[in-house]
Amino acid sequence: MADPGDRTATVREAAPAKLNLGLRVVARRADGFHELDSLFAHLDLADELTLAWADRGGAVARSGGDRLERAAAGDPWLDALDLPLGPENLVRRAWAAYRGAFGELPSVWGRLAKRVPWGAGLGGGSADAAAALRGVARLASGSVDLAPLAEQLGSDVPFCLAGPALARVGGRGEVLTPVDLPPRTVVLVNPGVAVAAGDAYRWWGADPVDVAPMDEVLDAWRGGATLPLTNALQAGVAARVPEVAAALATLRAVADGPVVMSGSGSTCFAVVADPALGRAVAAAVAARHPAWWVRVATAAASPDAAGAAGR
Repeated sequence: MADPGDRTATVREAAPAKLNLGLRVVARRADGFHELDSLFAHLDLADELTLAWADRGGAVARSGGDRLERAAAGDPWLDALDLPLGPENLVRRAWAAYRGAFGELPSVWGRLAKRVPWGAGLGGGSADAAAALRGVARLASGSVDLAPLAEQLGSDVPFCLAGPALARVGGRGEVLTPVDLPPRTVVLVNPGVAVAAGDAYRWWGADPVDVAPMDEVLDAWRGGATLPLTNALQAGVAARVPEVAAALATLRAVADGPVVMSGSGSTCFAVVADPALGRAVAAAVAARHPAWWVRVATAAASPDAAGAAGR
């Protein structure tokens, strides 16, 4: 067995959410994935993952005994939702991927506090997978290159692992060009439905939509202008998921800034001038739809700020 390091250590990792500030689908690739042009921004909203070896210094447990538990995160809306914690969870898949690259390791125990919706276009599962890779690498430090493992786990995981506040993203998500721009305040709205990324891209394939490259968004951001946000997946999702269409319509009715869907949905958001206006917009949305998840956040937040906000 490879050396697992300090068998009594416990580590904690923040898992900041990501937001798509625009998304263009360039082409479908031969491998079935899609070539993207997008802007990914970290949010100051994060899950938290605590990790340790399952045996905590005692007898070596077999690698098949990985255990993932859930901790209440203080968000009643999310805490009430079921979260799959079995082998299909991206945290456990990340541990398995690391073990395959490192060599045999003891079983891993983890506790996950969720503050980011999943199946929501905010990279909730991908952020957790990146945190799981970072955490298990701290428990069993070695020469494992985490970047290829991140690519295997999902298209959003490389950005979540790399950690820039804002990046232009190409390829299927693995080509990252960090961008240094000031943060923006956003109002996030999730209408309580999950959208599978595979469905969103399939609907786009049935009726492809092209949108402007991200250069226009970057130029507007640098100049302090209104961001011309577009998402090529939005029309297909909104046409088939009425809750997403309703979230977009509600935000447009109460916010003056740009409104768009993040990633493959179902979360939609408005960019607003400042946190005070964000709170007013959030209150207006919540008054109309009290059952929705509505939060004010900062986009292009540093990973440190995201981690602090999540704790």
